[in-house]
Amino acid sequence: MKQIVVMGAGAIGSLYGGLMSRAGFDVVLVARPPHVDAIRTDGLKITGILGEMTCRVEAVESARAINRADIVFITTKSYDTINAAREIRHLVDAGAPVVVLQNGLGTERLVERELMTTRVLRATTCMGAALDSPGHVNMTGDGLTEVGSHHDENKTIVDEVVGILETSGFDVRGSENMEGVVWTKTLVNCGINPVGALTGLTNGEIYRSQVLRRLVIRLVEETMQVVNALGVKLTTDNPIRYTLGTAKATGDNVNSMLQDIRARKRTEIDYLTGAVLKIAEDLGLDLPASQTVYALVKALESRYIESQHDQVSDMFLSSQELVQVIMGR
Repeated sequence: MKQIVVMGAGAIGSLYGGLMSRAGFDVVLVARPPHVDAIRTDGLKITGILGEMTCRVEAVESARAINRADIVFITTKSYDTINAAREIRHLVDAGAPVVVLQNGLGTERLVERELMTTRVLRATTCMGAALDSPGHVNMTGDGLTEVGSHHDENKTIVDEVVGILETSGFDVRGSENMEGVVWTKTLVNCGINPVGALTGLTNGEIYRSQVLRRLVIRLVEETMQVVNALGVKLTTDNPIRYTLGTAKATGDNVNSMLQDIRARKRTEIDYLTGAVLKIAEDLGLDLPASQTVYALVKALESRYIESQHDQVSDMFLSSQELVQVIMGR
């Protein structure tokens, strides 16, 4: 039986791990102590659009306690990627491939560089989930998962991961254009997430507001300047329609950036809008609306986070290096 480790099992990681466990795979969740304690005592409870279920799944506080893995999923917040990679180094050195299932630009490249391996896959998800309480995940959206790799030699691993997720009930497909997949998802996140975080509104409320729709469109247009300058081939022919359609289709969703603001946690703005701004700086592009929402979200964070990071300073010190890593140069 395949042993699957989910590193950083918050809402999304627990949802994926729980459903894979329910399908018969041997899953270990690596999570924070309150979540681990609740899962050990009462199992992992999943509620929401699939109904109610309890998954009996192993949970630990550190991946260093795990001796073997056939596949490791990294589902941490993007700013914890490097720390997560370091914690699973022994599993990767023993041969386990890594699936980086996150928001943000270039995180799979960070894992490759940190662990000195090309056996790294990238995945994106349109699933929605919230951690209502320790041991309890509420599934709020059911959408497509896409999996791929920048390295052709990983095709067999991609097919294996797609098969595991299909067996577990996910709508999933492999992609040979993960760069385009990630940038398409980033466009949506850069358009919707900061607006939700700043206004406290759901995706549907943003969509129904004419003035906020115009802001979303402007943010997408600015991000598209970077996409076009880099020559990225997106997975949609109409990014604005796609972004607004996503907001409408996920109308009840409280996006992850707003969830973080409400929970007084650091957001992933540095790895979305912040990363786009870094690249734009290197390319000589001015993105005023993106700069404004970035500054406002960072100001909200500063209310409860003592030590602020300058854009993506914990990832890279220069925009040039960020461009090189994201584009695999």
